[in-house]
Amino acid sequence: MQEKFIERGTEYQLEHGKLMVYETNCSCRDVKFYFEQNVLTIMRSGHKSILTDSLTFEFFPGTFYIPERECIHTVHIPNATFHNPTACLVLELDPNFLHQFHEEISISEGEGACLYNGPTEGDNKHFFSNDRAIIENFCRLYDHLRVNQSRSNQLIATLIIKELLLRVFQTEGLYLLRQNFGTRVREKSIQKSISYIKSHLQSKITVEQLARVSGLGMTTFYKKFKSSTDYSPIDFIQRERINLSKVMIAKRQYGLKEIAYRCGFNSYEYFCSSFKKLEQVKPSDFKKRQASTV
Repeated sequence: MQEKFIERGTEYQLEHGKLMVYETNCSCRDVKFYFEQNVLTIMRSGHKSILTDSLTFEFFPGTFYIPERECIHTVHIPNATFHNPTACLVLELDPNFLHQFHEEISISEGEGACLYNGPTEGDNKHFFSNDRAIIENFCRLYDHLRVNQSRSNQLIATLIIKELLLRVFQTEGLYLLRQNFGTRVREKSIQKSISYIKSHLQSKITVEQLARVSGLGMTTFYKKFKSSTDYSPIDFIQRERINLSKVMIAKRQYGLKEIAYRCGFNSYEYFCSSFKKLEQVKPSDFKKRQASTV
């Protein structure tokens, strides 16, 4: 007897996230999906009709799609059969991994020349691409994970994911994935200010600027930011700059004074005192420790 199922999920665990494969072997309507963060998806086989409050979309193989987050997606699957099932791949990645890889690229040779910095059409909530390289890269990840889940295969999977992300970072999809850096903060106005901080660490950032970005008054912004992150805006900025400096130290491209400048600190002395306060070690000792582990 043939088994009938609607949106059966198979999960492949990754070092920095998971890949879900949603399969359907019968026609169905009104299947609901909800994503808390921006995920990466493609149709491996078959076809789905996707409806949201802002979108009606026919999802076929050959299209890469980042769905709108925190939104109900209603899915219709009209043509799936047991002998012709649909298969949709959904890649969900740890926001910290996304953020760290983004920072590695932005401080690499060429100062982030690999990152998309062109115009975007308004406040986009989703992203589509028919880039063949992105599709092939995504399928290669799936095919690789199907073989086995050994430690060596996990390392290779991480490299494939980084290649996929680099290709997406060269498109407008970068703007959506950047939003994931602050997904643990539920307040949208504060998410906007956090995204601004992470994109402008090398520049001077004031609380007044952040309040304007959030669309809130100064007093309301400060209170909401503190309750959402457990840090004041100034302390949060300092922590983000120290985190960026740690990534730069690990890459061993620049001296400590250059790193201090590139991370937005006004002086090397202030950078050193801030680093030691947060990390309980001098940046020079942290650098030696990193060198000894290579």
